[in-house]
Amino acid sequence: MIDMYNENTFKNFSASKMSYNPKFSVSVEYTDWMGKTHRIECKTRKALNEARAFLSMFKSESAKISSILNEYPVKLGKFPKKYHSEIKSDLTAAGLGMASKYLLK
Repeated sequence: MIDMYNENTFKNFSASKMSYNPKFSVSVEYTDWMGKTHRIECKTRKALNEARAFLSMFKSESAKISSILNEYPVKLGKFPKKYHSEIKSDLTAAGLGMASKYLLK
């Protein structure tokens, strides 16, 4: 009779399978100031570091845009027209002139 508690359950298990590591796969998500979600799939650690560097640029730009826009009042979800020229000049001074095209319609 075989004692099932003392039997070696790994006697036919190869040693190489014990150190098996699944492939590296990471999904990085970021939601920008306009509400758009960016999803980046990374298969290597180098790609993950590049994605982090790319997203850090997004975060710094979002912080700049938010700080500029917080200075101006919002009425009914829009900026009043009298502030449009000031907002455009502030955004271009910060190097974010393309953002004014999406903000001020």
